[in-house]
Amino acid sequence: MVIANLRCVIIEDEPLAQELLEKYVRRVPSLQLIATFDDAIEAFEQLPALQADLILLDINMPEMTGIEFLRAYPTPHPAIILTTANPNHALDGFDFGITDYLLKPIPFDRFLKAIGRVKERFPQTKVGIMPLSTPVVADQPGPELTNEFIYLKTDKKLEQIRFDDIIMAEALGDYIKVFLADRFLVTNLTMNKLTENLPSDRFLRINRSFLVQLKHVKTVEGNSVILTNGRDLVIGSSYRDTVKDQIRRWLVA
Repeated sequence: MVIANLRCVIIEDEPLAQELLEKYVRRVPSLQLIATFDDAIEAFEQLPALQADLILLDINMPEMTGIEFLRAYPTPHPAIILTTANPNHALDGFDFGITDYLLKPIPFDRFLKAIGRVKERFPQTKVGIMPLSTPVVADQPGPELTNEFIYLKTDKKLEQIRFDDIIMAEALGDYIKVFLADRFLVTNLTMNKLTENLPSDRFLRINRSFLVQLKHVKTVEGNSVILTNGRDLVIGSSYRDTVKDQIRRWLVA
């Protein structure tokens, strides 16, 4: 039986807690992190378009608390796991149909238990996981959907970026500069995390600071590549074998 990933959103304003939850989500194969917010109001506006299955929601946040978020958010809402340093606050969330709450600091085994409770709310079918509120229609195979885009956070908004539009990406400390055909954008992200979320058969790290899309590699000469946007980039010594192996796949000899 094939089980689809649960599309997960994190709403947490504390950087360390946010980083820990992202790490936990990445360790669970059945979870897919689609967005992280440090502002509940921004999350409230963006969530309807994200089609999330699960929200990891902090209670104590400025401007809008987790409980205020739940009170305002329309039902039916995605499955909710509250995170809090005060268990008394979490009890209020059960009035809004939360699945579980996690008491900070959150151990990984307790996180897994909460995820298990969320999965119990989703009937498992041959085509994956569907919310309880969605009718299950047997023997009706639908089209196979594959993501052709990612969402990147830029200037307090989430922007959908199609894979085809990405020419290259450059690491700038704690930020990534993503070059598109007609512009570039800067997002707070590591190169490793960006690489993990791009298809490996289409994107390639050529050194520690640069990632390129193979279809935009115009020329390979010696230890450098020239892209369709004119950039001439050096292939790092530890990346040369991987780059050459990828290029050879398309070599006509």
